[in-house]
Amino acid sequence: MRALEERLKDIKHEILEAHSLSRKAVELCLDGLRGDEEKRKKVIQIEHIIDVMNTDVDCECVSIVALFQPVAWDLRFVVSMMRISGHYERITDLTQEIAMYTIKSGFDETMTIFEKMKEAILRMFDLVGHAIETGNTANLRGELISLDDLVDRYYVESIESIVKTAKQNPDLIEDMVDMVLVARHLERVADLLSKVGSRLIFIEEGRRVWIK
Repeated sequence: MRALEERLKDIKHEILEAHSLSRKAVELCLDGLRGDEEKRKKVIQIEHIIDVMNTDVDCECVSIVALFQPVAWDLRFVVSMMRISGHYERITDLTQEIAMYTIKSGFDETMTIFEKMKEAILRMFDLVGHAIETGNTANLRGELISLDDLVDRYYVESIESIVKTAKQNPDLIEDMVDMVLVARHLERVADLLSKVGSRLIFIEEGRRVWIK
């Protein structure tokens, strides 16, 4: 079954690349929101790349099931990689939407909270990336829940900050809607990473767990 092992390694490599690119998109999206056109273009480029990678992973996984009829760990891996790839595709969709907005002055406090959300999300990326690479999911659930809860708290803080700013400056009411969407997108990215973590635990331990 060496051929199967090699193809599974190829899928793992593809997913790790998708993971790295998605993390980069999260790093850059708030700069795009601030109006950095080069960062915005990079996020858009990453989103296009991940779209293609997601299709490639799906096709390869279907091919493996048809040719090798995998069971146990191998089957859990193949099926889960299809779902995980889709989660990364959605993450880059969300980061592209964030980068396409343009923030006006007046939301400095909210942007500070967004940066905190981003840093917590990047820590989630690091945990998930390590689990994909090593297969070690021993403490993954608890660590992801803790960080996702932190992102949720920042989300609530950001909404409160946005509303306060809009009340103080009615001219920013229209921009308030964009900022609420940015907050929601960041919170959703954290949820998607939690789902990736759940899938990784399923692969390694053969049990379904609920994170988000």
